[in-house]
Amino acid sequence: LVGEVKELKYVKDVVVKEADALIAASGIEMKYLVGTMIEIPRAALTADEIATEAEFFSFGTN
Repeated sequence: LVGEVKELKYVKDVVVKEADALIAASGIEMKYLVGTMIEIPRAALTADEIATEAEFFSFGTN
């Protein structure tokens, strides 16, 4: 759940660093994607920018 690309970039960097370390330590190969929910108005308005970092979007529908 982010509102703009700089937030996703920060979170993605942390997730990738930690995930890659855990995967390397486990000795197994695993692929993963990092994406975000488009759940707040700002995210919807800046989705084109967020898409440069997100590998997928999930939309809140409730």
